[in-house]
Amino acid sequence: MLQAITIGTSQNPDALISRVDNELMTLRSRGIQFKYNVNHKGEFTFLGCDLYARNLTPREFKYLLANIIADIIIEDWAQILVKKIIRDHYYYFNEEEKKSIKEKALELLKKEENKYYRLHRKEKVVERVLEYLERHDELVIEGFINFRLKDYISELEEIVDAAADDFLLEKEYLEFIRLLRYFVDIQEPKVNEVNILLEKNSMFKLLDSEGKEIENEYLEGFCVELMSNSVNYEDLLISALITLAPKQLVIHLKNEEEFKETIKTIQNVFGNKVNYCRGCTMCIPKKMQ
Repeated sequence: MLQAITIGTSQNPDALISRVDNELMTLRSRGIQFKYNVNHKGEFTFLGCDLYARNLTPREFKYLLANIIADIIIEDWAQILVKKIIRDHYYYFNEEEKKSIKEKALELLKKEENKYYRLHRKEKVVERVLEYLERHDELVIEGFINFRLKDYISELEEIVDAAADDFLLEKEYLEFIRLLRYFVDIQEPKVNEVNILLEKNSMFKLLDSEGKEIENEYLEGFCVELMSNSVNYEDLLISALITLAPKQLVIHLKNEEEFKETIKTIQNVFGNKVNYCRGCTMCIPKKMQ
């Protein structure tokens, strides 16, 4: 019998037991006997892990456990750690806001964890656990994370900070949309229909229902802005539409992908006034008609 190793936790012990049980099934299929017993000491749950096998060395046994512990820390503890970071660093947000930041952080963690980053992070944690198990036969997950994985915690803090920034930007965007909706609602419509032709390089054209470019007193001043190299065409388009306050909008989706965010903003501001076209005489160049 190889040396017994004990793994303890005071939080989420079910995740630990589940991970070990899954590993047991894999090992048994390879003819390796791996047994554990569960003990409770106060708020802590301890798993005493014993391995009976001639084809595994003590080092290999510890490496096997290190993999299990690394999976638990990276997979099952992510929510616990992110929640703690938010509680400590963003205590001034209300509970609903904290929940939104947590969800965004976990989404960012999944996006950021492509195959390379995921394997790299796990390798670092496995290495730390293995170093620890070479000198100790008992590991408490909470203490190990707090004192041996400070760089991993720093990575999570950066992800939570990015999630908080995203949350604040989204909050500002929603307030901006609310303000634009207010301007639209209080204005009397000045034209019946505006057709938006989305051109390449973020350019656009505004046409009336007959396909003629809209040029009237409501758009005076916009031509001057178009001459500026620093103009933000999305802002210009939204401003022009709010100035015109049309009863109906038709967005011609010739360059939909390039204008994805602009289209989203128009939809959010003008709501059910917006219609979409994927092909008509306005969309198709005259030489192709």
